Order: sequence, then structure tokens, then C-alpha cells
Amino acid sequence: MAAKEHDDADARRLTERLRRYDEYLFTFLDYSFVTADNNFGERQIRPAVILRKNSQSNRSDRGAATQAVLMSAYRTLRLRGLNPTRTIVHAMKNYLTTGQLPRLPRRDIADG
Repeated sequence: MAAKEHDDADARRLTERLRRYDEYLFTFLDYSFVTADNNFGERQIRPAVILRKNSQSNRSDRGAATQAVLMSAYRTLRLRGLNPTRTIVHAMKNYLTTGQLPRLPRRDIADG
């Protein structure tokens, strides 16, 4: 499939993606700690999806994009074992006084 050219735009996009990431598609076969599914990722975005549903969705494309960025930052901080609110407040205070955002401590994601 990845070697054939397609008339359909979606098929072309998928084919290009398969070509671009072909060396990574079967990583789970070489490393036992890599899962073959995306359940971990799906579980991570579920709280944001529920929040969006319960708040009657986003009212604009800009609002949806903003929520996506904020939820991604929030979940990443939680996975790193940090308090998201405290970390963001600290980062914003640092940015307002120095013009620089602080670097986040690097932590391995457990059970990922």
C-alpha cells in the first residue's frame, strides 16, 4: 500500500505517513516494554474529552486549540509527578520577571 500512489487525498496522506514512520511501526516487536496499542495515550486524553463533553464542547476553533494545549501541558506535568497548577504559576511568575520560562525537571513516565 505504501508504495502505490493514490488519487484520494486521505489515502495519499496515510501513505505518506506510513512511509515517513515505517521504521517505527513495529518497534513493539523489538522491545518488550513497548506496547502494540495506544491504550496508554487514549487513557491520558480521556479526562480532557470528558471535560469538553461536560462543558458543552468548545465554542470556537481557537478555544478548542487552547484547551488542547492546556490539557496537554496539564497531563504532561501530572505524568512527571508535578503539581500542574503550582508549576504553571511558578513558570509564569518566572517568565514575567525574567522573560524566560524555567526548564522542567526530566522524569521517566512510570507504567507508560
